[in-house]
Amino acid sequence: MGQQSRKERSDKGCIRINARDFRCLSWLLEMGSAYEDDLTVVLDPAMRTSRDATRAVVRRWRQADLVQADGLFANRGRIVRLTEDGARLVGEVDSTAVAPVTAAVHSAETARTRLLLEHQPQAAGSPVVGWTSAHRWRAENRAAVSAGACVPDGVAQLADGSCAAVRVERVYQGTASMTTAAADLLRRFPRAIYAVPGMSDGLADLVEEALARAVGQIRAAGAEPGTPAFLHIPDRLVPGLPALACPAGQESRRRQAGLTPA
Repeated sequence: MGQQSRKERSDKGCIRINARDFRCLSWLLEMGSAYEDDLTVVLDPAMRTSRDATRAVVRRWRQADLVQADGLFANRGRIVRLTEDGARLVGEVDSTAVAPVTAAVHSAETARTRLLLEHQPQAAGSPVVGWTSAHRWRAENRAAVSAGACVPDGVAQLADGSCAAVRVERVYQGTASMTTAAADLLRRFPRAIYAVPGMSDGLADLVEEALARAVGQIRAAGAEPGTPAFLHIPDRLVPGLPALACPAGQESRRRQAGLTPA
């Protein structure tokens, strides 16, 4: 009697999605986009997964037409975001799925900032235990938004029961505009964390100046502002390292303005 041939699987050649994939893709839907290497932390918060393994996962997602990965900055890696099929798989079709890659840069920087805060508890003043995206905050605060409230790029819920507004600044918007936005956040939230990419030369000083002005305006009106904090977003995410130290010349200026280094 001849050996029975092995039956071929009916799903041969199909790409199957596991629970870890679904969790990470859902995170991408919430954040909008992320740098490819940063997904190493999302896939495995214990950071046992290598960058090569992460790229293999992204490659598998691309083969299933769930994400697209586009290179833009030489020092930051590819930006990964969901396709329409990917967004539909984990919940809803997001308009960002069809937006140009340049529109995904801001959300990728915000995603990196979130990971920094989650893996460096001292950066937020308390461990981060939850996150509200800008999209969700806008939906939950329609009246405030309609009245002109500044929409944060995210809100970090902290272990001490408080929260912190998170704002990513990538381009100079003008001192008056930045001061107005900062003053609004510092009135509404007990803490406001401003993050600036390291590649934005000169912007950090301008943002700190705007924060100092906002603090001064609130105090001049007889109110007490929330606590402002400042964070540099590195070119590469390296969780576990101390937050980047500010230049010595800026330290006294920050103390005078009440700025806390995140």
